[in-house]
Amino acid sequence: MPKLSVALVQQDTAWHDPRTNLARAREAAAQAASGGAQVVAFCELFTTGFTMSPEPFAEPIPGPTTDAMAKVVKELGVWIVASGVEWHAPLPRNAAFAIRPDGTLAATYRKIHPFSFGDENRHYSGGDDCPVFELDGVRAGLQICYDLRFPETFRRLSQRGAELVFVPANWPARRATHWLTLLAARAIENQMIVCGINRVGHDPTVEYPGLSAIHDARGEALSRGDGRPGLVLATVDLDDLRAWRQEFPALKDRRPEVYATL
Repeated sequence: MPKLSVALVQQDTAWHDPRTNLARAREAAAQAASGGAQVVAFCELFTTGFTMSPEPFAEPIPGPTTDAMAKVVKELGVWIVASGVEWHAPLPRNAAFAIRPDGTLAATYRKIHPFSFGDENRHYSGGDDCPVFELDGVRAGLQICYDLRFPETFRRLSQRGAELVFVPANWPARRATHWLTLLAARAIENQMIVCGINRVGHDPTVEYPGLSAIHDARGEALSRGDGRPGLVLATVDLDDLRAWRQEFPALKDRRPEVYATL
């Protein structure tokens, strides 16, 4: 696999307004595709904002939102990565999904770590798996926002062969330093490309800084956004990633049989 052009959409999400956000998403995807992007990724809960009233927006996956985005990808010929409220009993789930250019669903990931500090665990059920999918010859995975604080799930993706991980987020401005540090750390320790997609603007209680970023397998930021809406673009080099893993094969020195006894 040579190179992959990725666009992260830094949006100012219209609160509880899926129709407006879907229209904006189509415009952003078209802009990204016109610039040569092969993958267009959106932030966490991109049609609603980080709502603690998920029930009115809950829907199956596949369902209306993925169907709407499937029309976009078939028109533009790009991959889409995004996150929405998935119907589930007894509580909905915060789910990320990837859609192929032919409009079919490649993967769905349910956020394993609901954000208890913000009461997300009272309104959403947590997931229990880390799927890996093929994205144009690249092994890719999904995580969501607060998952970034838990190295275990990223390591599991690495063990399953993931080379590229997307992290849709609604990460607040007051913890922006944590966001930047953890994105780089997850990339470095797993020798993988990590794409963090964060929103900008405000919801009723929180300010968001943007700072979406694409980190290579050495942890270097290939591209990083500021606090304004727009696209964060980079071309990732998979040959370079694979060469780095061979040149500096740190993961082979892991000792899980010892870790289990500590």
